[in-house]
Amino acid sequence: MHVKSLLVLAYWAKEQKGTLGKIPTKEKPSTNTKSRKSSNPPRRASVSRRSFLKAGALGSVFPLGALSPAGSGNDASLQGVPPQQPLHAHPPGDKTLPPIPGLSDLASDRLVHYYRDPFNPPEAMNEWGIAKVTKSVSGMSAITFPPFGCCWSTGRFHPDLVTCELFLNGRLLNSYPPPAGRVTYTWYPHRIHRETEVEGLHFTTETFLPSKQRAVAESLKVKNESHEKREVRLGFDLRAGVTVTPGPWPGAPPAEADNLAAPDEARGCVVFGSQHSSAFSAQGVSPRPQRIEQKRIPIYDFSLGAGETRTFHYLNVIGGSREEVLASYDRLQAIFDQIMKENEEIFAGLLRSAFTPGNSEFSGHLPQLVTSDPALWKLYYGGFSTLLFARRSSPDSFYGTTYLTLSHYDPTLSFIWDTMLTSLSLSLLDPEPLRRLVETWLVEDMHKRCATDYLTGKAAGGSGYAVNDMGILRCAHDYVRVTGDFAWLDKNVNGKPVLEHLIDHALYWKQLDASGHGLADYTDRGLLEVVSTWVHEVAAVNAGNVYSMRLVASLLEHRGNTSRASVLRGEAKDLAARINSRLYVRGKGYWRCGLPDGSFNEVRHCFDLLTILDTMFEDLSEQQKKEMSLFFWNELYTPLWMHALSPGDGDATWNSRPDHTWLGAYPAWPPMTAKGIYKAAPSRRLSAWVRNLAKSANQGPFAQAHMVETLFPPDNGGAYKSPPDRPYANAWHCVAGGCFTDLVIDSIFGADLSLYNGIRMNSRLSDFDPNAKLLNVRYQGKSYTISRSGPG
Repeated sequence: MHVKSLLVLAYWAKEQKGTLGKIPTKEKPSTNTKSRKSSNPPRRASVSRRSFLKAGALGSVFPLGALSPAGSGNDASLQGVPPQQPLHAHPPGDKTLPPIPGLSDLASDRLVHYYRDPFNPPEAMNEWGIAKVTKSVSGMSAITFPPFGCCWSTGRFHPDLVTCELFLNGRLLNSYPPPAGRVTYTWYPHRIHRETEVEGLHFTTETFLPSKQRAVAESLKVKNESHEKREVRLGFDLRAGVTVTPGPWPGAPPAEADNLAAPDEARGCVVFGSQHSSAFSAQGVSPRPQRIEQKRIPIYDFSLGAGETRTFHYLNVIGGSREEVLASYDRLQAIFDQIMKENEEIFAGLLRSAFTPGNSEFSGHLPQLVTSDPALWKLYYGGFSTLLFARRSSPDSFYGTTYLTLSHYDPTLSFIWDTMLTSLSLSLLDPEPLRRLVETWLVEDMHKRCATDYLTGKAAGGSGYAVNDMGILRCAHDYVRVTGDFAWLDKNVNGKPVLEHLIDHALYWKQLDASGHGLADYTDRGLLEVVSTWVHEVAAVNAGNVYSMRLVASLLEHRGNTSRASVLRGEAKDLAARINSRLYVRGKGYWRCGLPDGSFNEVRHCFDLLTILDTMFEDLSEQQKKEMSLFFWNELYTPLWMHALSPGDGDATWNSRPDHTWLGAYPAWPPMTAKGIYKAAPSRRLSAWVRNLAKSANQGPFAQAHMVETLFPPDNGGAYKSPPDRPYANAWHCVAGGCFTDLVIDSIFGADLSLYNGIRMNSRLSDFDPNAKLLNVRYQGKSYTISRSGPG
């Protein structure tokens, strides 16, 4: 092998040695991050130019498939399972990990990044909204408490406004020479901890959103780590762009560029006011500054002795009147330490409630996972932290508590597609909000829209996704099979029973058979926006119609309507046969799209793979299952994540959004793919890959996309969260990451919570923790303990 290839391979192998990150303990959550982790950041976490050059060399040195298992997709002797390679096993430890996680258990790793890094900074949330921290120790942007927005972009080519950025001795803190600009970030469910060091001064911040307040709070500590007294001038650069806009919010939140800033010297704060709506933002710092410059920059001049620390409390309170925000500002500043402590207690209580039967916060609960396996624990509770971050219980919500899809870019919207990918976990944790979403989707015309807006309950979000019919059926299916609420099917919604609505959605595809091929033609709308060839007669969405007809047939048959059920089953079987005969690319393991002129586009995308294995498994031949499995291993697999689109696909150059292209994958694609491959060709290698997927939870809740490690070096051992900047433009969080919790329940434990036949088991725990258990599994009104041997 060429010397350069050997060097790059050695680097790549070294990068794969990342650990699973922090192993959770039962220690009491602490606000002292230094007691939990070393203050010396590991150098390897930074994504430097050198790292990028090395990572880029991987793509140029290794041809397609060189990092995948050996073997051809046409080699029948492989029997659908790639050759075994050395497994890096992570056997269960000696002690049981916490079945109810604490706040520090769910924390991200201590992530270290420079300002120059294409890094996606974390977000903080409360019941009413979010704030995104910036690439600095103190700044924040994208503050959203719908219908109020603050610090958003004020124009097409403008970045989001940033507030609470620091100036040190008249100079922007980020602009100082290294190590300034290097910041450590640790996400917790209730706060974000950041640290940096500039010219012998150590800056530490704790950013949080006080519970049930339209407010962002931050505690800032400045410590003199030198051996000499220091004279310090500190400035807090405050901005707002605050506005209030009634829903629906169909996309990015509104913003205003011309707020009026009114300094309040007596309080030491600035009140920003909208000129176009009744919206105000009171921002300030305690203790009171010596002065406020440029109407918006509080200034502090002070001395710090050697080893001395000074603490500041920043607040941003948002509301509908000047009097309201000032009153809240005064109250919260007066009890700042108290609200910080209360916020921690409230979030800790929320975690306990999420795993406790009969709690007062959720309409259900998730099972407690009892295991000593760190990877299994991380998969399950990493998915849960993603669901928790999506939860909103705002007084401004039309339908009460709900779960958002992308809390940053679409902070009021719940998309059907994303929700269906974690609807099993949602049905266990909080079935009532899921049921209300389904009922809302039945009222609105979701063939024309993608999502619904919680401010109004109205449909929003462009043209309807093609998968919406299947998504509504999947969410309804999971709700009914978990809760046993079969009476809900008779509830009158918008003039007819829920069941009749479901039948309508199961059969809607017939209206789209434009070419008379017996397949729905979805034209080029409502599909994968970033794959130009995945259009018209799409295999995966048509397979969803097979699933939908079989589901409503089961519901009808159970009610005694066997004749109608038989007709639907026959139509589903015929549709599956047409999909197989017309759209499968024989011998390749992937699918093609039928076009109106009779030609086809071959598309090597994971969504066809994972959806058809999920919805049409019984209609596939054994040869197809083997070929589809090998297609994954040879073209989509990477050790830490996966390609959504094969790098060998002819459309790979069309778009650079990593959620659906070769650059990476949307968070539900790896767990959904694992579910399908477990059914088609289970292997120890598959379980080893699933273990590696857990490492990406080291960065907090799962992102809208993670990048393949051949493109972006891993972040503390896990697949790198997609940057938010163009051309990648993916959010820090996406609700569909809850699919990892589903994966643990229905594929690793193998617990099929069926509609009518009890809990059926097909356990894969032997590759993880054979002694693991799920406690308090709520299924159709009863509670079960599920282990490898089954429910008990």
